[in-house]
Amino acid sequence: MRETRLQVLRAAIRFGLPLAGLVVIGHAVVISVGGDIERWQFALGALLIGLSFAARLVPRSAR
Repeated sequence: MRETRLQVLRAAIRFGLPLAGLVVIGHAVVISVGGDIERWQFALGALLIGLSFAARLVPRSAR
């Protein structure tokens, strides 16, 4: 049961955060076409993508 939760957590961090980062960056790109550049949105998107490397910190199941 614990191993399953860790696998779900690892998958959420590994795939969910980069997907959210791409959505945030995509939204920032759409807004910047109108001339309103929000640098913090680009930074937030890059941070979310970078946090996907935190999935390596989730321990693997010891079989």
